[in-house]
Amino acid sequence: MFALGVFFAGLALAGTLESCPANGPLSCHNTTTVTNLCCFNAPGGALLQTQFWDTSPSTGPSNSWTIHGLWPDNCDGTYEENCDSSRDYTDISGILTSFGKTDLLNYMNTYWLNDPDDGSNEELWEHEWATHGTCISTLDTTCYSDYTSMQEVPDFFQTVVDVFQTLPTYTVNSTAAFTLCYTNVIFSG
Repeated sequence: MFALGVFFAGLALAGTLESCPANGPLSCHNTTTVTNLCCFNAPGGALLQTQFWDTSPSTGPSNSWTIHGLWPDNCDGTYEENCDSSRDYTDISGILTSFGKTDLLNYMNTYWLNDPDDGSNEELWEHEWATHGTCISTLDTTCYSDYTSMQEVPDFFQTVVDVFQTLPTYTVNSTAAFTLCYTNVIFSG
């Protein structure tokens, strides 16, 4: 198995994005006190997306890496976990379907797969949401101007998939003249 971690700085996730300043602080380089945590993920300010390319056993398409997750990073190699047990939702598939996100769910069933020895895809998604999604400050329910119960769930999963789709990981690595064991790339913006 090969793993890839990609850091994103200044990526806000929530329904209040239109009110976030375009010139907000960036990730670990923040030297100001940020009070609006709906526009800046804290602590840390960075989000880490992890991807896998499994060959034994093969998990997912043979011509693509798969998603493992997205979580906030404290810029020192640590991260918060299980931040809001009141939002430890189950039946992620049902939540996504109730918000009309069947295309997203179909994509996840192709590119966001659990190792069959570790449980179902649903169990992985529930784990990723409860462990990491609840720690993204920009997805706090108070960040939504007209919050509907559980709407942060499709926002989280859609963003994870959107970020994954911007990274041509398999293509880049399949054309490389070396074997990739681990890559850490920092993006800011």
